[in-house]
Amino acid sequence: MSQRITSKKEEEEEDIKHDLHAHTKNRPGLSDSSTGEMKLKLEDVPDVEFITENNQHLQSRLKVCPKEKYHKDFISIADFETDPWRFLENKFKAIDDLPDFLKYMSALTGQIIVERDGRRVVGSGFIHKIRRGTPTYCPCHVCLEKQETKKQVYGILTVTTVIHNFVKKLAEAIKTRVFSENWDSKNTKVRLFYDEENEENKTFIYSYKLLETDKEIDIQSDWCSVECVTHDMKLVQELEAKLDKYMELQGEIYRKSKELSLNDLVIIIGHPHGGPKMISVGKNISIEVLKEVRSYQKWCRYEYDNMTCHGSSGSPVFILGQPLCGFGYWFGHPHNHSKGLHEKAKGGCSSVGVEDVVI
Repeated sequence: MSQRITSKKEEEEEDIKHDLHAHTKNRPGLSDSSTGEMKLKLEDVPDVEFITENNQHLQSRLKVCPKEKYHKDFISIADFETDPWRFLENKFKAIDDLPDFLKYMSALTGQIIVERDGRRVVGSGFIHKIRRGTPTYCPCHVCLEKQETKKQVYGILTVTTVIHNFVKKLAEAIKTRVFSENWDSKNTKVRLFYDEENEENKTFIYSYKLLETDKEIDIQSDWCSVECVTHDMKLVQELEAKLDKYMELQGEIYRKSKELSLNDLVIIIGHPHGGPKMISVGKNISIEVLKEVRSYQKWCRYEYDNMTCHGSSGSPVFILGQPLCGFGYWFGHPHNHSKGLHEKAKGGCSSVGVEDVVI
């Protein structure tokens, strides 16, 4: 009996099939019902994506996505920067700083890449804090392994995202509240400035520490931060300037939104399907308050009608008029996109965030 030889084309087709079905077979939180573990409903599946090296099957995944007909609602960074008011309602023109604010929000948004079981899991994240290294050696795994070349000049960038980007057995982690055992700094990096399909333009920062996630009984917050390192101090300086402008404009926009009573805008920026960065414009549908803290803060999450897809997990969520009680601090953090509410329609839900209680 002759042995069948598999052609290169057939091998590529099998890779595509594996890639396209990975989100239903390997997606965090899904498990075989025979094990008795929690199995999330289809519409509750977190928005991570599985890709192959160099993301060569991106176009194939786009074509078979259940939300493919809504992909036109994603706005490329280039299109938005060319004519931002084409995508925003006229009433928001009174907030003239809004386009510049979203430009900085975009620049601080990156693609989370996690190596897991021979596959690449991708989501999104947001740089919300930057600090210079102290007069000690860089803590990244490269410097720790190569003592002769370790650096004393480095920057630490804190990236907010969602915990299910890193945890394979999400249901078990939520139940036990043990996440760090699933973490390996060598397996995670963040790609910056991935605004168009250009594989030649690659800027990465590399993780070294997973910060403690919010942990509350009966509250599935799905929020966390990861600290990343870079030795490129020119990059650090560039991002510091962008973050300073982001926070300055954030305060101005909040003040104007309250004066004008405008609060029906939600902007999400991320990397759907592991591709170039996209902007999604929508409105908030509801807010769920999970806990009130110190009588003036609330833990809450939002539901919105924005378009999101696999790969959007961890994307920063800007909510116009949202009364943030802090930025870059553990006791007051913004929201990140967590999951799509429907597999074949628009709409999603954020991670838990912390806000002021406005009376």
